[in-house]
Amino acid sequence: MKSASKRPRSLLFPAFVLILLASATLWFFFNRGTPPLPEPSAVSEKPGVESTTALAPNHAESINPAASSMPLNKEELAAAVPENLIERTDSTPLPTLPSKEQLPLATEKINAFYQNLDQQEYIKAHHLDTTSRIYLTNLLQKILDNPPIVTRETDDLLTILKNSAHFYRILGKDNILLIKEILNQEKDKIEEVMANYALILTEKPDSLGNDLSLKVPENALYEYACFFLNTMGGKLYLARRDSLSRMLVSYYAIQIIHHANLEGKNKYGLQLQPAIDLLTAEIEIGGNPLRYKEAYLDALYDLKEKYQ
Repeated sequence: MKSASKRPRSLLFPAFVLILLASATLWFFFNRGTPPLPEPSAVSEKPGVESTTALAPNHAESINPAASSMPLNKEELAAAVPENLIERTDSTPLPTLPSKEQLPLATEKINAFYQNLDQQEYIKAHHLDTTSRIYLTNLLQKILDNPPIVTRETDDLLTILKNSAHFYRILGKDNILLIKEILNQEKDKIEEVMANYALILTEKPDSLGNDLSLKVPENALYEYACFFLNTMGGKLYLARRDSLSRMLVSYYAIQIIHHANLEGKNKYGLQLQPAIDLLTAEIEIGGNPLRYKEAYLDALYDLKEKYQ
């Protein structure tokens, strides 16, 4: 994790506090001379007891006005405040991407994800002829075996159209709908699955074939990374996806190109700086749904220094 000095801190929380203070000051000056309104006798017969009916958020508080004035404990306060308005402290643990030490669990977690899919009613409704693990792995293999065109794409319109419909041409309509439904239904799990696949690919690629029945042809991932970051068809494809999918695909595409640079295998000479700047800004502004947001930003800040 980077030190706090390297990353710009969010101004949302202090700005929110200033707005509240300003509002309270204005109310005081404009209303200090106004006599208090008489309290309805139907609400409270005791003098000095304020009416909470108009402000009660639910029926329970309207029955017991004192309940709304009781101080909230730490757990209730955390539940009442939106997560994106809670300022993290230095002691707050942040989720980190799976490390090399967790490699033995990566395959187990991926298989557990597929086993959970098999129990879902929406998966059963597709009437797959095998388990979701085998079926989806076969789809991944088709994608890897048929990379898109990443050079001279703009020489003719047909190539651009083929790239824009690349996955549709390979997988077909029904499989595209299946994948989109999985991405929608399993949003809270997809990020970890991708992180575990990436860990295996980086640390022990042979186990993909041995444990997950997936063979990655040489340069296939590099071709797809260039496709998403540097072709019209790839960029159009990402533009049609939800922000979570777009940020994840862009992040791993950048990592693949970076590793190609380290190994001297960036044969197309793709420049990473524009993609790094664009994704960094997108995650800073709209990356709250990402589980590993801070880890992605740490990695991207490091890459910004390397490629500036």
